[in-house]
Amino acid sequence: MTLRTLLLVLAATLALGAQTPPTSLVQSIPVETNLADPALPFAKDVWVAMVRGAKVSFDAAQFYVTSRPGSALEPVLAELEQAGARGVKVRFLLSARMLDQDPASVARLRRIPGAEVRSYDLARLAKGILHAKYFLVDGREAFLGSQNFDWRALEQIHELGVHTSEPRLVAGLAEVFALDWGFAGDGKLPVFPAQAAPSARPAVELVASPPFLTPKTLRPASEALVELIGQAKASVRVQLLTYSPLAGQDRYWPVLDDALRAAAVRGVKVRLLVSDWVLGGRALPHLKALSLIPNLEVRVASIPEAKEGHIPYSRTVHSKYLVVDEAQLALGTSNWEESYFTESRNLELIFRDAALAAQAARIHDRLWSSRYAFPLEPLKTYERRKVD
Repeated sequence: MTLRTLLLVLAATLALGAQTPPTSLVQSIPVETNLADPALPFAKDVWVAMVRGAKVSFDAAQFYVTSRPGSALEPVLAELEQAGARGVKVRFLLSARMLDQDPASVARLRRIPGAEVRSYDLARLAKGILHAKYFLVDGREAFLGSQNFDWRALEQIHELGVHTSEPRLVAGLAEVFALDWGFAGDGKLPVFPAQAAPSARPAVELVASPPFLTPKTLRPASEALVELIGQAKASVRVQLLTYSPLAGQDRYWPVLDDALRAAAVRGVKVRLLVSDWVLGGRALPHLKALSLIPNLEVRVASIPEAKEGHIPYSRTVHSKYLVVDEAQLALGTSNWEESYFTESRNLELIFRDAALAAQAARIHDRLWSSRYAFPLEPLKTYERRKVD
C-alpha cells in the first residue's frame, strides 16, 4: 500500500467516524440531580443545533408550548425566529386544549416570518388530544420523545427522546405530520386504503395511535408493545409518568397489564418505574397488586423540589420507554393508559438494536438504583404529590 493510498484510507476512516450516527438517545435531566448520563447529549443542545441547521422546513407537532425568560427553551425559540427570517418554512401543530397554557409563546410562534400555526382538535371525534411530541427538519432528520415544547422539559424533568435520520422513520413521521396538518386544516377524517402493515418486522419501526387516525401501513402502538413484551425472555424494563389499567369511570383495560403479568409468570424479570404522580391516584391499588407478583417489581421515582421552590408540573420522571432483553427498545409519547392508545395522537419508535436498547437499559438502571427511587410497598399509605 502506497503512502498516498494509506492517507486516503485514513481520511475516509476519520470522515466516517465523524459522521453523526443515524439515531441517538437524547436526555433531559432535572437540575440539581446526578441523573445525567455522561454519554448522552442534552435535548436543549440538540434542539438548538437542529433548528440552526434547518435550510428548507421545520415541521412540529407538539402538545403545547410554554417558555419563560432566561430558560433553556428561549435559545430554541430564538433559532426558530432566525430560521423563519432566512426563509425556512415553519409549521406548528398544537393541541387545541392547551393553547391557553402560554398565549404569549403561541403568539411568538405565530410572529415568526412565514410561520403557520394550526390547532389540532379531536373534540368532535373523541375525548383525546394531540399528545405527540416531535419535529422534522428539512425532511431529513427528526426528534421524537417525551419532551414537550416546554422549558421545564429541558431543565426540570427526567425525559428521554430520540434524534434520528433513519429514512424509514423520518418518512413515516413526515407522512403522519402531513395527515395531521391536513386534518387540522379542514377537520375532515382521512380515508385510508385497505393496506396491511408488512408482516416482517423491520429493524426500525414507527407505530401510532389512535387507530382511526393512523394509516393502515402503521401498526397500532398498543399492539406493537404487547408483541414486544411477549417476546421477552429475560428482562423487561418500563419507565413512565403514569400507568393504569383503569379506563373511564368503571372500565378495566388490561391490554398492557396482562402482558406484563404474563411475562413475569413465565420467569421474565419485570421492572416497572413510575413517577410519584401515581401516589394517591385511582391506579395505585393496581400498582400495589402488580408488585406482589413474583418477578415483577414496581418502584416510584420522586424528584425533590428545586432550590428556587415549587415549579408546577415539573420535578418528575416523564420518560416513556420499554426495553426488552436489552435487545429491543420502544420509545415514544404515550403514558400506559387506554386513552393514550385509543383516543389521542401518540407515536412510538421501535428499535431492534442491541446497542441502543442497552443504552436505554443503563438509563433505567441508573434511576432505578438512585436515591430518587423507592419500592412501592403494598401495605403503605401514600400522600399525593403536589403537582400544580
